[in-house]
Amino acid sequence: MRWLWVALAVAGCTTTSGGKGGGEPVTLYENGRVWTGDGFVPRMLAVSGGRFVDPRGAGRDAARVDLGGRWVVPAYGNAHAHITDPTPAASTRYLKDGVLYVWNPNTVTLSVEAKAFFARPDTYDVKIAQGGITEPGGHPERLYVDYLTRYVYKGRDRAWFVGNAFHYGSTPAEIDAALDRLRGQGADFVKAYLLHSKDWERRRGDASFYGQRGLDPRNMRHLVRAARKRGLWVAAHLDTAADLRVAAAAGVAVAAHVPGYHSRSGEEGEAKVTLTDEDARAVVRAGMKLVPTYALAAGELAAEPGKPAPDSALRRRVFERQRGNMQRLKQAGATLLMGTDTWGPIFEEAEHWVTIGAFTPDEATRIVLGTGALLFPERRIGCFRAGCEADFLVLGGDPTRDVKALRLITDRVKAGRRIPVAP
Repeated sequence: MRWLWVALAVAGCTTTSGGKGGGEPVTLYENGRVWTGDGFVPRMLAVSGGRFVDPRGAGRDAARVDLGGRWVVPAYGNAHAHITDPTPAASTRYLKDGVLYVWNPNTVTLSVEAKAFFARPDTYDVKIAQGGITEPGGHPERLYVDYLTRYVYKGRDRAWFVGNAFHYGSTPAEIDAALDRLRGQGADFVKAYLLHSKDWERRRGDASFYGQRGLDPRNMRHLVRAARKRGLWVAAHLDTAADLRVAAAAGVAVAAHVPGYHSRSGEEGEAKVTLTDEDARAVVRAGMKLVPTYALAAGELAAEPGKPAPDSALRRRVFERQRGNMQRLKQAGATLLMGTDTWGPIFEEAEHWVTIGAFTPDEATRIVLGTGALLFPERRIGCFRAGCEADFLVLGGDPTRDVKALRLITDRVKAGRRIPVAP
């Protein structure tokens, strides 16, 4: 399916005739409440050539779009999403939810031709880690070899996935080889797997932990330094507070999960997934950004027709632990990013944070609206100043008052052009 671009009209808004300013057609967006980073203010926006321009130079014949008092916000980002197929169907799903920017921290290797699908004006933009680095038998090997071969990669064997969906790195030399392979495959960053670092020795020698272990924590410093030498930064899968400490000490740039992200996290002891104030301070000192993915637990503990009711005590315990972890990180000044690890829209993650009492609607909204710029820091996105890329959403409500207003997307604009998405 090809997108049909309508450069001047915004669905549900009133547009008058267009003209030119500075050699490019100019569109004025009037009567909107624009996000400043601290709140919303009434403001006129001017767009030309895919970027915001000074409205004073628009000219009398500029096209005009009446936003009807709606709320204008930066496009959303998803910092942890594994399904980024280079297809119109996948693109439509993200764009419909207002997500224009995505990080994919593990996938079967995408070719240069497949990656070219992204960064078009009619698709969402993606940075891809390609396959992650783990050890033989470590996560995500079991996920691919034992499960996804049943549904997605039928007929594929383990050999097909090695060096493709995941790379082995048991020694510094193997890690170097994996990094060279990833760079050759066009990886934008590196995904490393840390799972239960304190128990690494025991789990490595126990077949019952197949798929539930990761890298030797002693190799993490080397991995991060070697990746940096190759111009790559590292995101790490983390299951426990010990994993977080290892990652922070090694200089990992992004925590792809925050410990306590799923309902089974505390099975081997609550302390393993409970962060301390010092853990939170260590993250801040390291400059590490964090993607909680905490709504995963809510999905696991949700009531389902025909199944026993979820354990209410377990729900309470899991959500109290999540709230405590997030409040410690917030108080320490940690940088959080919005991400889901699933197809699920980012609204569900933001709403979960508010529901468990970790953040107010205003606090959760600020993280949602700030994520895109942090995913692509080399670009001028997430801002409304002259020269910034004209990517934005129009909402039917104020999400700082009610976080569910993040769902009320009436219009999507990328590179100054409206994205028509079927309801």
